[in-house]
Formats: sequence, structure tokens, C-alpha cells
Amino acid sequence: MPKLLLEIGCEELPASACREAAAQLPELCRAHVGSEPTELFIGPRRLGFLVADLPERTADEWVQGPPENLREQAAAGFAKKHGVKVDELELRDGFLGLTRPGREAREVLPEQLDRIVRGLSFSKSMRWDDSGLRFARPVRWVLAKLDDETLLGETSLGHRFTHGAVEIASADEYADALRASDVEPVEEERRRAIVAGLDEIGGWSDPGGKLEEVVYLVEKPLVLAAEFDERFLQLPERVVQTAMQSHQRYFPLGGNRFAFVANGGDPDLVRAGNVGVLEGRLDDATFTFERDVAHGIDKLAEQLGTITFVAGAGSFADKAARLQRLAEELGGGEASAEAARLAKADQAAELVREFPDLEGYIGAEYARLAGYPDAVCRAIEEHYLPEAARGPLPESEPGRVLAVADRTDNLTVNFALGNRPTGSRDPYGLRRAAIGLCRLAVEAGMRIPVRALSSLDHRLLVEQKADVTESPADEVAEFVAERLEGMLEIPVEFLRATRRAGVDDLKTQADLAVALANLPDERLGLLHTAYSRADRLAGKAEEEAAESLRADLLTEVTEKALAEAVAAAEPRIAEALTRLDVEAALAAAEELGPPVDSFFEEVLVMDEDDAVRANRLRLLLEVRDALGQLGELSQIPR
Repeated sequence: MPKLLLEIGCEELPASACREAAAQLPELCRAHVGSEPTELFIGPRRLGFLVADLPERTADEWVQGPPENLREQAAAGFAKKHGVKVDELELRDGFLGLTRPGREAREVLPEQLDRIVRGLSFSKSMRWDDSGLRFARPVRWVLAKLDDETLLGETSLGHRFTHGAVEIASADEYADALRASDVEPVEEERRRAIVAGLDEIGGWSDPGGKLEEVVYLVEKPLVLAAEFDERFLQLPERVVQTAMQSHQRYFPLGGNRFAFVANGGDPDLVRAGNVGVLEGRLDDATFTFERDVAHGIDKLAEQLGTITFVAGAGSFADKAARLQRLAEELGGGEASAEAARLAKADQAAELVREFPDLEGYIGAEYARLAGYPDAVCRAIEEHYLPEAARGPLPESEPGRVLAVADRTDNLTVNFALGNRPTGSRDPYGLRRAAIGLCRLAVEAGMRIPVRALSSLDHRLLVEQKADVTESPADEVAEFVAERLEGMLEIPVEFLRATRRAGVDDLKTQADLAVALANLPDERLGLLHTAYSRADRLAGKAEEEAAESLRADLLTEVTEKALAEAVAAAEPRIAEALTRLDVEAALAAAEELGPPVDSFFEEVLVMDEDDAVRANRLRLLLEVRDALGQLGELSQIPR
């Protein structure tokens, strides 16, 4: 079987486009060529693949025509359309048709490969001529080889600075030919070479996760170490690291040393050039850092009124005021309040404008230099945590309080302005904010009444004359609760049931769902049966129920016993949930199981007497509502 090579040569591609192409090429290859790629070639100037065992011909194709019972009316037209005689048509599964023979691979491949090139899509693409092709960067050449036969193009290109055109004798010699031209076409080989070079130097770190980007920025990795002037060590360490990594993708080695990956070249010349670039950035960082410190964090905070937070929701000064009020509602103390006032001050800092990754961290640093207590500084630094789904949580209590307040405000503001996530688009990071709230509730044990906090935040927005209308509190609470479904390792029905409980607190919802899911079957069955029987009968006849329960209409012993049990259990369930004692709430609820069973065995709910019937329906509704504090238990499959 022949081997197929496709190479798409481009201007230098960003790493994000390389990753997108690597994800798409296997499926495009399967769809248009019909075979799995043996190897991918993904790099800054080329995208492609090798198929080791390509069928020499395409498969025969069955072209289905009209049903057999329409032979007289339609067979002749179908045969004429496809250039065959009527008697040449075949019958298969009740339909007339014909078998179109497969074609030689070399005949169809140019068209198939063009569909692959045009089928690649990128989050950012461009046009550069009138061909109609959109791509991440201009395509400069396309080469396709079937064994030693050239189907498309003429040659490949070697390293931009050391080689020109490269003849590719055959598809299976492609990788070796490029390596001889100073190009490593295989992504994993470049990664291995980079890591080996860094390990040989030793002591390297990658706090910003730049390695996966660097792999796609070079074709011939050259790993070098260098030193910058020690005077820059007066800057905070993270400022130095951010200057190294944010633009230049360097790897800190500790002290004034760093490592970098070049795309070949003379080591001494390349080293000197990179030192010059880094020292230039550190000079800029030093200047802006010293100017920010001279202003002081309090003056920076005073400038927040001139910086828009989100269009329609006022300034960062307005946001800081809301954070202070939310922190107070969450039970935060003086440290939380002061941190909330200063948390966004670094948005006015010049250093954050140059290095946005420093927000939070540099605000905390400026607060320390201004003499604020450590608790305040830590809260400022931690309030953006967690920054990722599995990232670290804030360790300090003020940091957690501020993190909850910040996420609640982000969600409320954007939902109130109509900036909801759609499909895969979430430009304001609202899913990440909601997941952060869930983790702070479940893992950090924070009490987070999402609906109440969002409602308060909306009232504050209205007071600040923000461009918002009705409160999105219910929608925000539902959106956040939905994120719990992927976090708790229990069937989703349990969480969906407890979302209908009479509690707003996110942690209690999660604890209830987990507790119900872990109940022994007999205990869960007791609660489920009591709730479902009461809801099934009384819920359908809710309009017929009395407005309130009348003791004088309770004539049967079992209904009196049930009324007493409900009166005793309902406040105990509520009180237990208030103090987050889920087990106590479940124990109180379980006490309703036996009297409910006895009631249904001995009492006719739909009594002929209208008043008695209405009173009994009210009693069952009170049973349902008392148990409903745990959730809508009927949603749990039994």
C-alpha cells in the first residue's frame, strides 16, 4: 500500500493555531482520505501528516435510485442521469441503483487534500489573496507526495535562516529530509529536546506554563542559559518572572539567571540579544514599579473611579464599594473590609497595564509596602483564586470571603447586563467564576447563599444607577448550582432534588445531596415514600386544600399523630439546616415516615365531608413542605 504525505507550509503560526490544527487533522484525514494518519507534523511553519497504508483505490460506491415499485416511472430517468442503460441497474434492498467503481487514489487525492486544507478552521483566521481560503496565517506552499510521486506542489522548505527549497524524494523520507535541513517536524521530538536541554542546565521552572507554547515556536530548538544584571533583583521575584515569561517565554533559573529556547543561530549572538531584550523589559518594569510605589496603593485606589469595570456597571470604584458590602454580608471582619476596598487598586497601576498577569499579586505587594497588615495583603493576593478548575484555593479566611464576593459580583453584573455564556463562548469567565464558588463552598467549607448575595449585589447596582433592570439572582443561583453537577461524584438527580430545597446556601445544597446519595436504601426509601405519597395526592388537589390546618377537624388517631409529628419535625429540620447539621435534619425528617404510612393505611383522605377532606389535604401539604426542606425528593429515581 502506498504512503501519503501532505504538508501545508505557512508563515509563522501562533501556538494556539498549531494546537487547533493538531486536534483537527486526524478527523479531517479520516473523513476525506478514509485512513488514519500515522504521524502528524505540527510546527510553526508547517502542518501535515503521513498516512503509511493508503488504499490504492477508493471503495466502490453504491448509488441508490428509485424504489423497485417505481421502475416504470423513474428507472429510465435515473439510468440516463448516470450514463447507464436501464437493464444495467441493480436491485438491492428494494431499490434500484448502480455500483460506481472506485477510482485510483492518485486521481482523487488532489481534490480530497484540498478539502482537508480548506477544512481546517481557526479561532482567528485571515485572507491574504482572492483564493477564498481562510487560514491562521498565509499559506505559502502545499506539498503532497504519494510514495515518490508528487501530487501537489514541488518542494518543501527547510529552516528559514539556513536552508531554502528541500527536495522530498518520497513520502517516507520527508522527516529525515527536513531534519537534514535544520527542521524537526515532530512536535514531541521538539518537546523532548527542549526538556532535555533545560534539564541539562538544571534548576529551571515554568510558573506561567510556557513550555507548551515554546514547543510550537521553534523548528530547531537551541536551549541556552544567560544572566541579567543583578540590579534587577531589587524587583519582587514574581515581577521578574512575569517579565521573563509573559512576552519572551523564558524559564527562570533562580537569581539573575534564566534559560531560553532559540530557533538555532550563533549561541553567543543569540544569548546577547535575549539578555538585551529582557533587561529592556526589566528596565521598564523597574520604572513603572517605582512610580506605582511612589503613588502608593491608597492613591491608586482613589483613581478607580476613572476606570470602567464593565460598560453599564460603573467603575472599579463602584465595584470596590459592592465588594465591601458583600464581604460584610458574608461575615468578614476588618481585614476583609479593608482588602475589599483595596482589592482592585492595582487596576490603576501602570505595572498591571504592562503585565496584566500581576493583578492581585502586585496589589498585595503595594499594600505591604504601604504598611497594611498581612491579613489584608494576603486577601488582596488570594482573591482571584482559584484561577483554574483545579487551581489552589485561598488559604486565609479574608481571602476566601473576598474571592466569594468578587465572583458573586462578576456573575450578577454580567447576568444583569445580558452577558451570559453561549455555547462554548464565555468571554467574561462566568463558568470559571461559578466553579470557583462551588469549590469554595465544597472544599473550603464557605457558606455561600448565592441567591441572597446576588440579590443584594443587584440592589447595590441599582443604587449606583447601573444600567440594569430586574434582578438575575434566581438565574445566577441556578447557573452556579448547575456547576456542582460536574463536581460531586453522585448521581445528578440528588443534586437537582436538593436545589429545590428550602435553603439558599451552596454548601448545604451540596452536603444534602451527598448525604441523601449516601443514605442506606431503607432510610432513603422512607423519606422518598413519605414525600412522594403526600405530594402525589395533595399536590394534584392543592387548590382544594384548606388555607390552614384546623385541629378540631382531625378526627382520627393517626391523623392527629401525623399532625403532631409534622409540627415537631418541621422546625427541627429547619433549625438543623440553619446550623448546617445535615444529619440532624435527615434524622428529624425520617420521624415522619411511620406516621405517614399509618395515615395512608387508616385514613381516607378524600372524605365525603368537604371540610374534612380539605383539612386532610392541608395536612399532607404540610408533610410535603416539611420534607421539601430537604429538596424535591420525588426527583430521585427509585
